[in-house]
This record gives sequence, structure tokens and C-alpha cells, in this order.
Amino acid sequence: MAHITTITAIVVVRNGERFLAEALQSLAQQIRLPDEILVIDGQSTDRTAQLAQAFPGVRYLLQPDLGIANARNLALRQASGEFVAFLDADDLWTPNKLQVQLAAMQAQPHLMYTTTLLRLFYDPGCPPRPGFREEGFAQGIEGRFPGTMLARREVFDRVGLFDPAFAVAFEVDWFARAQDMQVPSDVVEEVLLHKRIHEANNAIQREQFRREWFVVMRQSLLRKRRQSSGSTDIGTP
Repeated sequence: MAHITTITAIVVVRNGERFLAEALQSLAQQIRLPDEILVIDGQSTDRTAQLAQAFPGVRYLLQPDLGIANARNLALRQASGEFVAFLDADDLWTPNKLQVQLAAMQAQPHLMYTTTLLRLFYDPGCPPRPGFREEGFAQGIEGRFPGTMLARREVFDRVGLFDPAFAVAFEVDWFARAQDMQVPSDVVEEVLLHKRIHEANNAIQREQFRREWFVVMRQSLLRKRRQSSGSTDIGTP
């Protein structure tokens, strides 16, 4: 019997009624449709729950705690797909995202995950934000975070889940751990994610991110030192 590849699409949202329907529509418009859609609701107080539950094919889960890392981890524990892909509720996939990345990984079965390029765009009415590279709004830039990722579910057994000790740098931490473990990965040099910039983006918490980033880098350095000294304990959560 031929092997059937399955993909779980994971959407994490909290009070995202303004953007959620558009994000879910970008899943429904995939050339290679996801086999499962999980929406993890971080205790929204707006119409997020109603919108998610009304969308065809969505499996809705109410998050019992808070935090994006905890939400992603809940989804990973519930996901049934061989592959997993993440979409923030305020972002959009291009219609060929899953098709292109799955083809790349099937052509290179040793790859545990791929990431892609992304293109930034401003939400109407959002004033310009400092710190964004100009090319991010034009030809696109490389994005190493879950929104560009297609991953084999088993990579999270190997690397570990997202660390909720980090409020905003949990994604950087995960990729640092994966890189330190030399997990096989590749970048698909194509824009497959449109990332929305708006006034409520978590990315604008720059000072907290900077503090957590230093912690991530210090932990990465310690792992590398342990590896060079012959220890196999890399300290993944």
C-alpha cells in the first residue's frame, strides 16, 4: 500500500477576529490542502471562537493556559499529521506554500524541516515601524520562524517543544537548539508567507526580545561547549 503523507496546519490565535477568517481562507486556498487544521484559541474574549468553529474542517481547541509557546506545544501534542506547518492568525500563506515545501522535502527525505522567504506588508492604517529591512517589503527576506516552516512532526521529539520560559524569543530558542543539534534543514528560496505588520504585533516588544535573545545565545554557547567537551546532554526542554 502506498504511503499517504498527511499535513497538520496549526493556527494560534488570541483575540484575532479581525484577521482570522482571512488566514483560514489562505489555508483553504492551498493547492495542496492540509489534512488537518487545528486552531488553538488563547482564551479570546472576542468572536474568535465563533469564527474558528464555523470554518469548515477546523478542529478548535481552547487553550487552558496562556502564551504562544504553550499554544504551539498543545497543537503539536494534538497533531495527527506526519508534517506540521504553522500560520499566525494575522499572516497569510501563498496558495502554493504546502505544495512547494512538501515537494522539496520529499525530494530530500533527510530534511527534517524547511523554511522559506517571506514578504512583509503593513496593515492599512499602521504607521511605519523602525527596524524592518526595506527588502522585506519588496523581493522578500529569509524567515526562520514557524510561519515559514514545514516540519516533520518527529523533529519536535528530537529537538524538544517550544520553551515557554521565553515570552517572545521561544522561536529563536527552538531554531538555535535545532541548529546546535545539526538537524538537517534547508531554505526554499521562494516567498511563501506574507507577514502582516500591525500595531499589536508581538515583534514590537523589542526590549524584552533583546533580553531573551541574550539568554538564548548564552544557552547555545553552553551547549556547544558541552558538545566539544564530549557531553551528549544538550539540555533541551
